[in-house]
Amino acid sequence: MLRRPPVEDAASAVKITQISVQSFRNLEDASYSFGDVVNVLLGANGAGKTSLLEALVILGNLRSFRTANLRKVVRHGENVFRLSGTIKGSQRTHRLEQIVEVGPPLSRTLRIDGAVVSVEKYLQLVPIFAITSHDRELVTGAPDGRRAFLDRFAFLQRPQYLEELRGYRRLLRQRNAALTGRGSEEEIDAWENPLAAAAARVVEARHAGAGQLAALFADMWKDLSSRGTPAVTIEYRIEPWIEAFEEVEKVEESYRRRYNETRTRDRQMGFTVDGPHRHDLSLKTDGRSVRHVLSTGQIKGVAAALRLASLTRVERERNEHLPLIVDDVDAELDGGALTLLVQRLGKQRQLFLSSTNEHVAELAGPQGCRIWLENGSCVFRENLRDDRSIHR
Repeated sequence: MLRRPPVEDAASAVKITQISVQSFRNLEDASYSFGDVVNVLLGANGAGKTSLLEALVILGNLRSFRTANLRKVVRHGENVFRLSGTIKGSQRTHRLEQIVEVGPPLSRTLRIDGAVVSVEKYLQLVPIFAITSHDRELVTGAPDGRRAFLDRFAFLQRPQYLEELRGYRRLLRQRNAALTGRGSEEEIDAWENPLAAAAARVVEARHAGAGQLAALFADMWKDLSSRGTPAVTIEYRIEPWIEAFEEVEKVEESYRRRYNETRTRDRQMGFTVDGPHRHDLSLKTDGRSVRHVLSTGQIKGVAAALRLASLTRVERERNEHLPLIVDDVDAELDGGALTLLVQRLGKQRQLFLSSTNEHVAELAGPQGCRIWLENGSCVFRENLRDDRSIHR
């Protein structure tokens, strides 16, 4: 069972009360309103449930859980989509807006309460967490997905990390350009010192993040898995030659020495072989990668446990509950885990669940909101708390 909610009951909650969409996937250009507690989106496959949840995630996170290419979310024949929404917290209400021209190149205008803001400021306002079928890639896919997971986790706890990560990527590109452009030894040397320092800061943040997640993940995995399921461990995996992993100065010195020693090899390869851009979040059971041991259902549970562990930690740091989305909920979680998820996590925070099965709507309880979609449009909305139904 889920033994405890992520944060204290006294914490405030951030909730999405409304979203408006324009030229987004198969959704009708319209506004959709939501309840404060559990929202259940119902409808047949292709009705628009996942698209509406995807719009919510992009509204808060600027990224889709379905694709890395935002050109795919724009309605066919268009090259601009617009999202706006209202969020409320304990202190005040905010209006979020984004206009995305998919290009190429991609261009994005972000506003909070009518004022244009930076990506960093926008992303801090309402982080949205989602459990979806695409999360299996977090466990079985390429390392870049797990690195992105760790990077977002680090940013949500310390926003300055985003600029540190950008700095590392910029310096990496510059060294790579010097390597392939036959830059002089002096030119390459000029990039290597700051690159080593930037790499050490990324390693420090990711290593700390993996450590913070480890115990929380173990608890969540135990809650979501059946009796007898093997334990799963998580660990940030880096180069074996790094000395004094926990000391950022020694990590920096290790990279500085390594970049100098491997410069000839990297020239031949045409890129920098070593660094945080090659690292991974290791998921193992009994010393073996979980992808080779666990069943498909268990892998879903590992992915969900990772998402919930990160939600737990971020909520504690912010001292507020955050929206949680579970797409195709009865396919991603079994009945017992789903019931406990709603009972424990849905008491304080806003939940969004989608399903083709109308029986899932019973989980919404007396304070829930049920929304039926058909052909990208809301055809019926039932707010049980207010004892009224809204037809469209």
